[in-house]
Amino acid sequence: MVSEPFDELPPALLAGFADCLWRMDREGVVIAGGPLASLCAQAPAWVGRPFTDCVEPQDRPLAERLWSEARAARAPVEGALRLRIGGAPDDLLQLRLAPASDGGWHGVARRMSGEERQAEAHSRLIETIDDGFCTIELMPGADGRPADYRFLTVNSAFERQSGISDAAGRTAYELVPDLPRKWLETYGRIAKSGRAERFEEVQEAPPRYYEVYATPIERTGGTRLAVMFRDILPRRQAEERLSASERRLTTLVQGMPQLVWRASAVGRWTWVSPQWTTYTGQTMAEASGFGWLKAVHPDDRPSVLAAWREAGARGEFRAEIRIRGGAESSERWFQARALPVLDERGGVAEWIGTSTDVDDLHQLRGRQEVLLAELQHRTRNLLGVVASVAERTARSAASLEEFLPRLRERLLALSRINGLLSQLDRGQRVTFDALIRAELEARGFLDPHGDARVILDGPDGVRLRSASVQTFALAIHELATNAVKYGALSQDEGRLAVHWRLSGAEDGPRRLVVDWIESGPERPPAPPAVGGGYGRELIEKALPYQLKARTSYEIGPRGVRCTIDLPVD
Repeated sequence: MVSEPFDELPPALLAGFADCLWRMDREGVVIAGGPLASLCAQAPAWVGRPFTDCVEPQDRPLAERLWSEARAARAPVEGALRLRIGGAPDDLLQLRLAPASDGGWHGVARRMSGEERQAEAHSRLIETIDDGFCTIELMPGADGRPADYRFLTVNSAFERQSGISDAAGRTAYELVPDLPRKWLETYGRIAKSGRAERFEEVQEAPPRYYEVYATPIERTGGTRLAVMFRDILPRRQAEERLSASERRLTTLVQGMPQLVWRASAVGRWTWVSPQWTTYTGQTMAEASGFGWLKAVHPDDRPSVLAAWREAGARGEFRAEIRIRGGAESSERWFQARALPVLDERGGVAEWIGTSTDVDDLHQLRGRQEVLLAELQHRTRNLLGVVASVAERTARSAASLEEFLPRLRERLLALSRINGLLSQLDRGQRVTFDALIRAELEARGFLDPHGDARVILDGPDGVRLRSASVQTFALAIHELATNAVKYGALSQDEGRLAVHWRLSGAEDGPRRLVVDWIESGPERPPAPPAVGGGYGRELIEKALPYQLKARTSYEIGPRGVRCTIDLPVD
């Protein structure tokens, strides 16, 4: 049986008025009615169920919202829903809920026409987008230009994007009294031209940056526009931060001494910094792919490609290679190193690497190896010299008390000689004038005020061969020792003159000739063991054998006359 509220209504009349007609109690439970086909044939299927259960599932949230609004306002509400009426489930029906005098509710719905369904679909689409949307109507002033505009419709995102609520039916200046005039001018131009425009506009308070698309609804010269907009201030701020970060990164990269580059997972380069172009002369296009290999020394190409093949497994690319400089046409050693940039899945998206100039380090490393070898060689030589000095000093000494002072003195001479040899570590050579001055100054001669007893005459800067310095210096030391103890410098009236010169052609082998001349009062010669032992043997035998020197040594009544002629080139 059909419930009483519909008994007096002819089915034919109802069929022309609506597709659904029902009554609900205060809680929204259907107490009578439903789809009209059921009213005419059998008991309605809706009775005893909440109204929201009679709606297709996809529209149930909307039904619940309409029912909540109706109960809160105790006033009619309207909307478009899909009801369960036995027909196609995607049919939209125009729904109206209205309060009844007894506290319950009336419900009525009819199928919408094709145009109505299309309009509703558009409305629902607009509601789903995150952009603000509105339709506006321009309001001309006395001069015919737009003086204000009214909001006709707005979507739910309008307030979120604009910060303006309850805009529908109200004017722009009513909502925003200090609205800039340029908004009216822009909308007026669009309406007059009939062409849509996309533009950006800044709002200072509250701070927003709008991206706007506006299009005429009517023909050219109409007054209605559809406007879609969004606040892109957060995006612009993020872009500005990113741009600032990129500028800082670019400045950092351009200021680095390293050559910076980016590569794919297999070593194909995709970008090079200006430093690479400046050093190698390769452009970005020339270095792309494997073009960078052309700047690498041919002997190093196999090793650098092997390092790329192993980079994925090692998680790092590292190689030391020689890279050719374009302007200088020379090659320098570089340490190339790269780390992977990982994507979201942990795979290698690309590699970012640098090539650091380590050529100076390579040179220093080579120099250290040379110096180490030189130090080892020099140490062996020095130990041999010390052993020889100790042996020969022991031979000429009559007792231990005589041996120790002589050995100590000769070892101190060796120490001074090795102090001069340290100049080699600074890339300098020992010169003869420095050698003779160091020996005589150590014995108290050549003080700052000068010493008339000693004459030094010869060119400065005559460089000695490093291999000959120790033996030659020991010979000079023995001459000075004998001169101070037994020779001319042991007397106040004695004199010493040391003359030296270079002989030989400038473009051929050169030799240093040193004349050692002592003069003073006649005195009996010292015993051979005291004055002519180790020193004389060193000059007459060791120098010719070890240094290819020509020597002469004479002991006269006025002192020693010695000539040493040895190669210096």
